[in-house]
Amino acid sequence: MARLLIVDDEPAHRDSLRRIFERAGHDVTVAKDGDEAIAFLERLPVDIVLTDLVMPRVDGRTVLSTALKLRPGVAVVLMTAYGNVENAVAAMRDGAQDFLTKPTRRGELLACIDRILERQALLAENRALRAELHRAAPSRREARGLDRLLGTSPAMAALKATLSQVASSSASILILGESGTGKEQSARAIHELSPRADAPFVAVSCAALPDTLLEVELFGAEKGAFTGLDERRQGRFERASGGTIFLDEIGDVPLPMQVKLLRVLQEGEIERLGGSGPIPVDVRVIAATNVDLKAKVDAGQFREDLYYRLDVVSLRLPPLREREGDIGLLANAYLAIHAARHERKVSVFEARATDALLRFPYPGNVRELSHAIERAVVLCHDGAAIRFDDLPQAIKDAASGEAIPDTLTFRVGQMTLPQLERAAIDATMAFVAGDKVQAAKLLGVSLRTLYRRLDEKPGVEVDDDGE
Repeated sequence: MARLLIVDDEPAHRDSLRRIFERAGHDVTVAKDGDEAIAFLERLPVDIVLTDLVMPRVDGRTVLSTALKLRPGVAVVLMTAYGNVENAVAAMRDGAQDFLTKPTRRGELLACIDRILERQALLAENRALRAELHRAAPSRREARGLDRLLGTSPAMAALKATLSQVASSSASILILGESGTGKEQSARAIHELSPRADAPFVAVSCAALPDTLLEVELFGAEKGAFTGLDERRQGRFERASGGTIFLDEIGDVPLPMQVKLLRVLQEGEIERLGGSGPIPVDVRVIAATNVDLKAKVDAGQFREDLYYRLDVVSLRLPPLREREGDIGLLANAYLAIHAARHERKVSVFEARATDALLRFPYPGNVRELSHAIERAVVLCHDGAAIRFDDLPQAIKDAASGEAIPDTLTFRVGQMTLPQLERAAIDATMAFVAGDKVQAAKLLGVSLRTLYRRLDEKPGVEVDDDGE
């Protein structure tokens, strides 16, 4: 239910609007002109003002400017005849939420109010979350950790409770989840909630490093261990000593390297490349993957003993589609972040853009939502709201009911599994216009795995040491 103020100097139209909104369950106050409307605004709390644009003495634009001064957060909708649409659009630049052309239709009126109420609810939720995050917490360390994880859905509430519970131990943790669900942010939250919070947090993307460099990056190397190395290089484990190391995409670590990781977990020591003895390290290991590690163990692609050492505690991050109610909150948070980063004066979404963002399934999860908002911030007019047209094409197509074309077809018995896989990759690459980063996200594989698959000859069976 909303508290509405209807302003119209035509008695018949004013009474018609009052009946429509009262039957819909809203609390309605009517004003016969702009002067009376301003008097009401001075003493009555109002959620939405629905005002005629052209009225004697005090017109709709004056009601608009006065309402925004007296009642911050109020939404104003203008009603206008077709000949005054240009003035209505100008008023929207001054802060009006929408405009409707006369004669107004019941369905259009109710839909307009529903859109505004939905947006106001999202803004209120965002404000409430920010207030919650900035309230005094039991400890600054806990607040600092959980600040990273935006969301109030049941799935996120359960995740935060689990993180708080496991953070105090030194047990290894395996974070599971689809690409883009926020695995590194969760790992950082665990670190910042833990007694190791004041020590280093070191993140390593195992898929981003070639096999030949991964050992040096993780364990370091002595001077002269290979050509061109003229000084000792400290590895990531040494840098993280006393703190936490985060091994992202652990499923991409080659088998020979898995043996050395197992030694760290079992013995608490490493050996530099070219070194003469072990070096003790005190490191908590948090690993993450978006693939089924148990299936890789069964396929002989991942060591079973290492798997169980990593999987002392496992956490599954919910995909965005399972976080009902979090999309609007996250969209507003990312809007503030990206607007500040790109120095753009934009802080709101148009109603149609909000609706499109809420309806999209986000196969790339939180990362895809963030990228969509950043793109919209860059493309929108500075000082204006994010429009539907500023959003990525996939989100607009989904909101318009347009299906993604089915470019992958096959007949059973006529394509081998490698051929099917390559067909899926080719179709995805075509859909994203060759963007390998986006293709890897949609396919749920690492970028390195995608490059390897693209280098293979279509339809040829190969030994698979990847995903």
